[in-house]
Amino acid sequence: MSEFQFIVSDHPLKEVENPYVEFLSINEAIQKGIVLPDILTDVEYLDRDEKILMNVESEEQLDEIEIKHSLYYAVENVEAYSSKPHVVELRWRYSDARAEQLVEYITDHLKTAEEVEIWKVWVDEQTEPKVQSIKLDELTIDALRFLGEVGFVRPECLRVTRFYERESSYRE
Repeated sequence: MSEFQFIVSDHPLKEVENPYVEFLSINEAIQKGIVLPDILTDVEYLDRDEKILMNVESEEQLDEIEIKHSLYYAVENVEAYSSKPHVVELRWRYSDARAEQLVEYITDHLKTAEEVEIWKVWVDEQTEPKVQSIKLDELTIDALRFLGEVGFVRPECLRVTRFYERESSYRE
């Protein structure tokens, strides 16, 4: 089983790319002095100019926020908890600095949307979630800390609205 984090909304969500990831071709990597395994340099049928190699300066940079429309896990893992039509996968490793970036992302999204839900679920295991609702002006990195907690008890959702709404069932 795996943890899956996603964001849903009634309005389209923007993608966010990891700014530190660069894709290189075999030839570009060699020009930069990157030592490649023989399997890449000895295979004749590989296009040596195709950008197939992911490059970052440090391993830590792989953990930066990425928000993607393409989901790694099946959409059924989203539909079990939300019927909102727009979904993005949240890929990252929690840190306070990255959580602050997520606060900014949500704040920006709520300029055009009424509500957004941030989910942390266990893949292929649907159980009753813990759902908390807050107003946008209550959103802090502390409210997002559940996304970085190690271990899994049950699915969790933080519903953030521009205006206060009473808590309701998780499958509206």
